[in-house]
Amino acid sequence: MKDFKTKELKNLKKLRAISIGFLMVVNFIIIGFFLYGFYEVYKFRNLKENFITYVFPTVASIQLVLALAFGPVILIIFRRFASVLREIEELNDDFTFHYQHYTDFIHKVFSTVPLYLISQKGLFIFRNFKTEFLPPNSIKYVKIKNINMGRFRRSLIDIYQNDGSKSRITYYTTYPRAAEFFHDNIHLINDNVRVENLFN
Repeated sequence: MKDFKTKELKNLKKLRAISIGFLMVVNFIIIGFFLYGFYEVYKFRNLKENFITYVFPTVASIQLVLALAFGPVILIIFRRFASVLREIEELNDDFTFHYQHYTDFIHKVFSTVPLYLISQKGLFIFRNFKTEFLPPNSIKYVKIKNINMGRFRRSLIDIYQNDGSKSRITYYTTYPRAAEFFHDNIHLINDNVRVENLFN
């Protein structure tokens, strides 16, 4: 179990670095494209002004716009990965085994960030801006259904809690194996939860 967990954590950290690195490369490619264009104009106009002085205000403005675009995305990636890594690292041996079974069941070739994690603590739902935690005894009823209207395809896992609130996990495809795994294994943390599977 330790070998699997160590490898999974290492792969997820690598995926996080690749994701953030890709956005940084895109940022620098865009800046490089504009620098090349400005340099061609600078040469064509035969300006006496220093090139850096000439181009800096415009490039700085472009970089600010790119930072506003990419910055929040990088922050989301970092925070979401951090939550997933922390909770996987804290899995005990039994639930590490179940998580390994999950990765095998969904036919995962490369490490990916799961939308949910069944843990000895309860159920974690990983979202872009927060991680939602549902204690085992708070889960009352689960309904899993597909929505298939042409190109609009969704698989929804609705989790109803004892306090009347509802949480939702959304997959942008139909019949995802991760939803099937959820159906078959949510009892690991709550034997009394009722699951209605509306897959058809």
